[in-house]
Amino acid sequence: MAEKTTIARPYAEAVFEIARDQQELGPWSEMLAVIAHIVADERVGGLIGNPRVQKSQVAELVLGVAGDKLNEAAGNLVKLLADNGRLAVLPEIAALFEGLRAEAESTVEARVIAAFTVSEAQQKQIAKALKQRLGREVKITCETDEDLLGGAIIRAGDLVIDGSVTGQLAKLGTALAR
Repeated sequence: MAEKTTIARPYAEAVFEIARDQQELGPWSEMLAVIAHIVADERVGGLIGNPRVQKSQVAELVLGVAGDKLNEAAGNLVKLLADNGRLAVLPEIAALFEGLRAEAESTVEARVIAAFTVSEAQQKQIAKALKQRLGREVKITCETDEDLLGGAIIRAGDLVIDGSVTGQLAKLGTALAR
């Protein structure tokens, strides 16, 4: 994983600089998400390292599947990555790009995993508290996981807040085992 990230970083930084200079961070996010999704598909992934399939053929396949969702620069990126044998790192490039974008826009994605559905009012309250704590705008996505029994787990960047009943029981079990 670290190797892929190391390989992907210079590409992500270069794409970010181009997108920022052209004030097209949003469109580039979408285009990178599209091509990362295509490359992550197991059928395409199986062709990427296949010695029987030319790199240019894989690039054309990716571009064909993406259709008109990519601009010329994104198409050139796909071709460049294919020529350099780096198409497989596109998901990492997209993830690193999103991190750079969030930092530039002073935003953070927060994932709330709760035992029950989180209401709009609760989401706003969580976003307000996280904004105050992190000093950034917060975008919240919510999931439900009934295995938590109650409470929630919040993940925002490197911050993890485990307020789930399951997490509290695990802490209690650890404390009792000492």
